[in-house]
Amino acid sequence: MYARLVVFNLGNGKRRTAEELTKQLDSETRKLRGFRGSVYFFDDRASEYRALNYWDTKSHAEDANNVMLPKLEKDLGKMSEKKPIVKLFEVFDPADNEGLIFSHINI
Repeated sequence: MYARLVVFNLGNGKRRTAEELTKQLDSETRKLRGFRGSVYFFDDRASEYRALNYWDTKSHAEDANNVMLPKLEKDLGKMSEKKPIVKLFEVFDPADNEGLIFSHINI
C-alpha cells in the first residue's frame, strides 16, 4: 500500500475555505482507481492543511497525483502564492494482515 501526502497553505481565517476545498477534492479522489481511504489534518494557526490518501499501489498513488494535483494547484492559485508539497510513501502496517482499518482502531 502507498500513501500520498499533500501539504498546502492558505491565508489566515481560511478554515471554511479549507473545508470546502477538502470536501470537493475528497469526493473526486474517492472515485479514482486504487483508492483506500483518506485522513485530513488542519492547523488553522499556521494556515497549513494536509491530506493523506491511501492507495493500493504506487502506480495508483502516482496516477491520483497526476489527476488531483493540477486541480489543487488551480484552486490554490486564486488563494495562495505557495505551491502545495506532495510526497509519496510506502506504508508499513505492523498489524500484519489485519488491514489498514484495524491498525487505526483501539480495541
